[in-house]
Amino acid sequence: MLLKLRGGLDSFFVTLLLGVLIAAFAIWGIGPGMLAGNTQSVATVGDTTVPTAQYANAVQRRAQQLQAQFGGQFTADRIIQMMQLDRQVLQQMIQEAAIAENTRELGIRITDAQLAAELLQFDAFKAPDGSFSQQMMAQALNQANMTQKELYIGLRREAASNQLLGSITQGAPVPRVLAERLYTWQAERRRATMINFAASDITDVAEPTEEELQAYYEDSKSNYMTPERRSYNYIMLTPAQFVDEVEIKEEDLLQAYDYRRSEYVRDESRDLQLVSFADKEAADAFIERVAAGEDFIALGAELTEFSAEELELGANTKADLQTDFDSTTADAVFALGEGELSAPIEGLAGWNVFRIKSITAGEEQTLEDVRADLEASLKAEHAVDLMFDFLPDLEDAIAEDGTLTAAATKLNVPLATVSEVDGRGQGPDGSPKVTLQEEGTVLSEAFRTELGIEPELKDLDPTDSTKGVFFVEVTEIKDPAERSFEDVRSEIRSAWIAQRRQEKAGEIAEAAKARLEAGEEAEAIALDLGGTSYDAKNVSRTAEGTSGLSANIRRLIFDLGVGQIDAERAADGNGYVVVRVNDITPGDPVRDAAKVDALHAELKAQFGSELFEQYQAKLLDTYSPEINNSLVNQLFRRDAEE
Repeated sequence: MLLKLRGGLDSFFVTLLLGVLIAAFAIWGIGPGMLAGNTQSVATVGDTTVPTAQYANAVQRRAQQLQAQFGGQFTADRIIQMMQLDRQVLQQMIQEAAIAENTRELGIRITDAQLAAELLQFDAFKAPDGSFSQQMMAQALNQANMTQKELYIGLRREAASNQLLGSITQGAPVPRVLAERLYTWQAERRRATMINFAASDITDVAEPTEEELQAYYEDSKSNYMTPERRSYNYIMLTPAQFVDEVEIKEEDLLQAYDYRRSEYVRDESRDLQLVSFADKEAADAFIERVAAGEDFIALGAELTEFSAEELELGANTKADLQTDFDSTTADAVFALGEGELSAPIEGLAGWNVFRIKSITAGEEQTLEDVRADLEASLKAEHAVDLMFDFLPDLEDAIAEDGTLTAAATKLNVPLATVSEVDGRGQGPDGSPKVTLQEEGTVLSEAFRTELGIEPELKDLDPTDSTKGVFFVEVTEIKDPAERSFEDVRSEIRSAWIAQRRQEKAGEIAEAAKARLEAGEEAEAIALDLGGTSYDAKNVSRTAEGTSGLSANIRRLIFDLGVGQIDAERAADGNGYVVVRVNDITPGDPVRDAAKVDALHAELKAQFGSELFEQYQAKLLDTYSPEINNSLVNQLFRRDAEE
């Protein structure tokens, strides 16, 4: 709620002060009996509790936000289960409770003066002249469904926590000199001369003899084994298999259309500019000057404490204005044409003058326009439910019969069989037997499953179980075996020649190093030995600006001193690269003071973040939170899982 009031702050209180207990419980159908006994809190950290009401509302609010992002395809309960939101929110609130408990033990209190200062940070509480407005605060709290008492309690806790965390990080500051030294090292640039000798360019390699090929084969037999091959059966369930069983009623379509109205109906909106004054006389004078030719925004910024950017309200519908202002304001603004100014309109904290910057007409897609797509979407959504409804029957059949074949026959579901494939999904003749992404997921699981293991339920997508599930059983495993010399002769020959070319490239690189150290020009050496010479300028420690260099070559350049020479195998294995460092330019923290400041701020933030994580871990270890798991499970129906 405080997030909404601040217009975009951290989420500390979003999970703390959310809604009303009765409203949240009504959603899940939880009866009044749950309020008895120890159900008032889901967790206790020392003497600080995580109230059930706040926790339940926090989870539900987050689920509703995600539900809107997903276009209403899943219910809030389904999202909570899929993403384990109840566990995520609980962990966050326990951490916050631990901090609150620590501030209480340390006796950290926030004075009324500090609380008043916190209130002044809310733009929603300010009048047009920038002063605090009790009326504006009351209006904002009403819109956020929050009482003044809840706000004050939340602010005091947040300020106390910030005070404590600030004292922790200030106790061991990061000196700026550390950032300067790090920047000097990070921003260092180097210039180097390089000669590349590609093994693939070397052609004067003699054909291997039969004895050499036989010897190479004997030394590298393990590289020429047949791959492990597996045969397996699997049953796959996807929502698509159940779509034809779904019947969508007309009332379902109407309800879904109304729920997704924002997708199909776009109300007329107006790009607005707004200047507010404390009295009507000032507003009238402003309108006269604009009518005389002065710029609305420039003059508004001159006459008020608001910047030009703050006077731009952006696109607003009539409903937006009714919510943020009132119906009178909305009617007056939407009666204006493009470019027109409103007369002064009295508001809660002064007189407002609006200008219509532009008008965007509304659009509407009727139910008939979207019927086909909406029906397909609903069928897909309900098909997910049917898939999960069918799943227990399949699990029971597998457990009863022990094999997928028997279960598939009993329930009349498709059974797929894959024979003698390797880990890439290819058969013995090299042809692909596994081509689809879903089949590849099953293949990977089959190669992780041992022979004789009872099939287990697996998700096609570990991040989204609604995409489908599968069971796989391995029926045969063929271990790798040696391939005969004749079967791999051509592969052996190619590998032998490639190795000899690489070895020769290394010999040439060593010769180039010696000649470069003796003072010969790199271009002449490259021309004579069949390489390519070039200069690498402004080389950084990272790939920034030098993406043409591989990481190992860049690392070599920064390992060498000025004038030093060495060679490194090319990153792709094709030859060698000879490197000579010509120049080193350290970073300049004086010239780049702004960048050092940014680095310093980043280091302090990282240090503070790491310190905060250690502090949280210490608090959780000290207070040993007690969690009412049975209540959490009852709230979010996890009984079966636990």
